[in-house]
Amino acid sequence: GLYMAVGPLEPRFYEEFAELLGLGDEAPDRNDFGRWEELRALVADRFRTRTRAEWTEIFEGTDACVAPVLSLREAPRHPHLSARSTFVEHGGLTQPAPAPRFSATPVSVRSGPALPGADTEAVAADWGLPGLPTTGKETTG
Repeated sequence: GLYMAVGPLEPRFYEEFAELLGLGDEAPDRNDFGRWEELRALVADRFRTRTRAEWTEIFEGTDACVAPVLSLREAPRHPHLSARSTFVEHGGLTQPAPAPRFSATPVSVRSGPALPGADTEAVAADWGLPGLPTTGKETTG
């Protein structure tokens, strides 16, 4: 139920990917577009032989262009994302840090994430849209 992101597009990255995945000679030529479904199935079958943690360890530190797909609970604790300050905590909530970030233009989080629909009227006014019809079920807070 967990996933890996795979993107070895250039030949040298693909060669390392294929070697680490153990595809060997059984894999069809990746340039044979007519056999991509076969290649896709072979890659998927190979990934099913180990856990995401095991594949992460195998591909860690390589140029094979493979990384684990992290959940929103895992991502803030990942060493790379943590070192890059990709997530921040504000008001007890962990959320993505503002992006892009430039060294000469510091940014900060001044509020928590908006609740869905909480700012509809303000956004509509900012965009110059007429007021939105109400349903009579709106809440305030």
